[in-house]
Amino acid sequence: MEPKKPIRIDELTNEHPLRQLPFTVPEGYFDALPSRVQAETLKRSHRFSINWTWQRTAASLAGAGLVAVLVWVTYPQKQESLGPDALSDVSNRAIVEYLNDQALSTEDLADVAPANLVIPTESTLLDFLEVSPQAIEAELEAQGARKKAI
Repeated sequence: MEPKKPIRIDELTNEHPLRQLPFTVPEGYFDALPSRVQAETLKRSHRFSINWTWQRTAASLAGAGLVAVLVWVTYPQKQESLGPDALSDVSNRAIVEYLNDQALSTEDLADVAPANLVIPTESTLLDFLEVSPQAIEAELEAQGARKKAI
């Protein structure tokens, strides 16, 4: 089989089928085309129109008012922060009872980050443990007596 030879159109005769136009156009088609396109454009531009009436205006205002009322009603109120003394009157026992009533597990309580990371002083530890100073002194004297005996 011999390789295909490239065809150059300028080498073909005017009567060759490849030099003939494959399509035909009616007489005067391109002469009348601009006026037909312009007429079709004008005809289509009048298809869509909005008739603005007072009913449409009233419906739009009612819809906008409804949206405004819904936003006003459902917008969350900002809660002001509690002052430092707001919960100072609540006892530790009341807090513990409240937490017990909430059916919280110890894992739930362990996941809560501490509200403040202040290192407690001796007096706050003693208040929390509910130990009297006399009991502490007695325990220290007993430990000192044990150390002397050893």
